[in-house]
Amino acid sequence: MNMQSFYLFLLLLLFLGCQDIKKSQQHFIKGKNIERPYYIDLICFCSLLILSSCGGNTKQSKKTFWDDCNVIATRQVINGDTVIVCDPALIRQKKNIPLGLLLEDFKIVKLDNSSEDALISKRYAHTYVTNNYIGVVCYSYFPMKLFRKDGTFVREIGAIGQGPNEYNVIDYIDMDEKNNRIYILPFSAEHILVYDFNGNNYPKIKLPNRLLYGSTIKVYGDKKQVLITQPISPNTEYYVWIQDFDGNVIQGAKQSDYFKNVTSFSESTITRVRSGAIELFNFGWPNGNEYLYHYNSLDNSLVPQFKVKGDDLDFNIVHELPHQYVVEKARSNGPGDENVRTLKYIVDKETLKGCFFDGFETPQGIVYGRYDLLYGMHGSYFTILDFSSEVSESIKEIKEESLSSLQKEELQKLKSLLPDNEDDDEWSLLFVGKFKQ
Repeated sequence: MNMQSFYLFLLLLLFLGCQDIKKSQQHFIKGKNIERPYYIDLICFCSLLILSSCGGNTKQSKKTFWDDCNVIATRQVINGDTVIVCDPALIRQKKNIPLGLLLEDFKIVKLDNSSEDALISKRYAHTYVTNNYIGVVCYSYFPMKLFRKDGTFVREIGAIGQGPNEYNVIDYIDMDEKNNRIYILPFSAEHILVYDFNGNNYPKIKLPNRLLYGSTIKVYGDKKQVLITQPISPNTEYYVWIQDFDGNVIQGAKQSDYFKNVTSFSESTITRVRSGAIELFNFGWPNGNEYLYHYNSLDNSLVPQFKVKGDDLDFNIVHELPHQYVVEKARSNGPGDENVRTLKYIVDKETLKGCFFDGFETPQGIVYGRYDLLYGMHGSYFTILDFSSEVSESIKEIKEESLSSLQKEELQKLKSLLPDNEDDDEWSLLFVGKFKQ
């Protein structure tokens, strides 16, 4: 019985009880000796249950992550669209983001290192996860590597080179497990390379023009269509478009409709499709119009969703998660320490509360706060690929006495995955979990 039905039942009891009380009063006046109606006892018992239930719920209410955070954003109607506008000047708190806030599950996968082809030579490579596979790429450092979900190495897909069906630099990939296809977008390409999960190659997908570096693809295999985004440049016609496999543009949102007076190139479009929407943030182009957009394919338009208030918008990188936005100050380009950390803050879409944070905290107590860590995570999975030696060093920084009993238990499990001594072979560990939708 739900609460509404329960209250209706209680009202019925009250009504019946009142009728019997009225009768008993009449009998009492007439001098008759009667017992108290049983409804009265039942009503008192139900009332005690309700009071007890309310008191129990109050005691059991749990504090959420956002309770001690300030409201740092507002919903504003801009040209007919409701946009979340964040004001970082309102942020007062700073704390790490526990992965349990973002993810519905979490595990650590030890990637196979039994052969030379399986080895990962670059820390924090880009990862793509499907129901049964893990794809790892890192520009031109190595060919795409395909693993099963348990970490078993399957094969390399394609090869680095200039021959047929080879690539020099991988810009983006899309894995379509349902249709047994893997799509690789090379750097500055005029086509998309097509393979199956066995490594066999298929006819290329033609593009209408040579793409800029930092473009993204999402392939709809059943429809034989591809959605493509590319960075802003003086010569860009479409910011995002849908085409067929022959290179014919079906529809697209023109750059000139959203970005005016473009005189330089941006660095990339950030499209990770973490919440099902096609979200686009154009990193590197300062035009005072730094919205994170959603592409609405039904009416072929860009719909603004989020914006940061301030003068230095061109130095922000914005990522959309299913229930939050993460904003990070971009550091200068060029060589640098891959462990560099920058100012980051998070905004909750529902409460509009937020805080600064150093990094994402795993259930084992490790905090990952490297610059633009989210950039290498694609699709509906949160992933961090790290070397076993680096994980060992991170563990040394943990103050184990401050961990909960559950965190200590998870930390011991992690330690069991690491080499017994520093002379053992290096391997890669993948921290992975699915975003809460």
